[in-house]
Amino acid sequence: MKVSVSILADDGQYRLVADGRGGYAVLEARAGRVYALEPHHRHSAADDPDGMREVVEAGPGWTSKEAAWAEFVEMVEDEELYARIIW
Repeated sequence: MKVSVSILADDGQYRLVADGRGGYAVLEARAGRVYALEPHHRHSAADDPDGMREVVEAGPGWTSKEAAWAEFVEMVEDEELYARIIW
C-alpha cells in the first residue's frame, strides 16, 4: 500500500511531513527536490508526495509527531540564526 504524504508545516527550506499513519519526518526542500537531513542518508528525490515518501523511507524513516516537530523547530531556528550571522 502506497503511503500518502502530506505537508504539515513549510518554512521555505524545511518541511514537516506526515504519512497519515502516525509517522512524521522533516525534510529539506530546494530547487525542486527534497532531501533527508541525516548526513549518512542524504538521499534526494523529486519534490512531490512520492519523492517525499521515498526520501524518508530510504533514510532515517518515520518518527513520532513530537520528535519531528522538535526537529523542525530546531532546523528553522538554526536557519534563522545562521542567516543573522552571515548577513
